[in-house]
Amino acid sequence: MHKKILVLVSMFVLCSCAGLFIGLDAQREFEKGLALFNAGNYEQAVPHFVKATELEPEYGRAYLYLGRSYLNLRRWLDAIPPLRTAYRLSPTETKKEALDVLLDALLAAATDAFKKGNFQGALTHLREGLSLSPQSAPFQHQLVDSLIGFGGQLLSQGKFSEAISAYTEVTDLSPNQFDAYLGLAKAFFKQGNLMKALQAAQKAATINPSSGEAQSLFFDLLKLK
Repeated sequence: MHKKILVLVSMFVLCSCAGLFIGLDAQREFEKGLALFNAGNYEQAVPHFVKATELEPEYGRAYLYLGRSYLNLRRWLDAIPPLRTAYRLSPTETKKEALDVLLDALLAAATDAFKKGNFQGALTHLREGLSLSPQSAPFQHQLVDSLIGFGGQLLSQGKFSEAISAYTEVTDLSPNQFDAYLGLAKAFFKQGNLMKALQAAQKAATINPSSGEAQSLFFDLLKLK
């Protein structure tokens, strides 16, 4: 009897050191899920992690492995909310682990959205990722690509001011981005701003002198000046 009490007290102390006492039912559900996760049975693991979080809404490890399960199932959008929670709940010593997995999910979701032509969705995920890791090169590169794609989409829809904003953001992030200046030249021309269109076309032609499209656009605009 004394031994059982000692074990329970020890468990309480350990959980308290982590900042949270985890109930036995939630712990059992987590362990069942973890066993399935480690065996590669991610779909079967999900309900156990979900149940653990329902029993203990502050159970950070359960949210983390729920998100990781969704990641392995390539369910990027499902992975992000529990990983956000895991990151928020993680103690300092494990926060980087939660952040790394959350960033993986955000980048994967952004890439998937980009491939589907959902540039606004991609930008939302990328900006969240950069707010968490401002120096991340993969997020910065993908943001540039997504903004260029979004600018082209807006240009084709006749939304010239919005396209200019998207392309201008690219030039702030990557000052020698050829596609951004070429897009700006087209957008400014469509908007009726010949001088700015000419300046952007000249910059594009300077960045990539071998581009026939940029050279042709520049000389066509020069004739209209």
